[in-house]
Amino acid sequence: MEIFLKILSGVAIAGLSSWITVHLSLKRFRTEKWWEKKAQAYSNLLGVIHDAKAFAEENLEATCRGRELSDEEDKELRAKSRAAEAEIYRAMDVGAFYLSPEAIDCLKLYKKESSEAGQDNSWVLYLQEDLDATSKCLTSMIELARKDLQVK
Repeated sequence: MEIFLKILSGVAIAGLSSWITVHLSLKRFRTEKWWEKKAQAYSNLLGVIHDAKAFAEENLEATCRGRELSDEEDKELRAKSRAAEAEIYRAMDVGAFYLSPEAIDCLKLYKKESSEAGQDNSWVLYLQEDLDATSKCLTSMIELARKDLQVK
């Protein structure tokens, strides 16, 4: 009888420790996967903001150098800009699942500042204000991503 109790207690302890180990492993796995998804969301968003920045940056540089962009360059930049704008709106709606509330607020501020750019009908001023808004958003988003992902 004593041997039976020792075996039973050994099996119970092994079963309990196995259950705890599996439970902790699954929790860690979920946490790591969640972090990876958040990191991917921030990474994609930073790329999109960079693409949005390219339109104003390239046009401003061309204007300052006294040259015009070719039709192909202009078409490509405008397409990238439209795609970036659509992705930013998407991130504001869907990204709230992965992004911090501060990141969503940063995107809202960017959209507001970007839409207010160039209200005085100056092309150069529009480009500069849009570039400033985009650069500010990109810098802020990098810091917010680091904070949210706890990356130094």
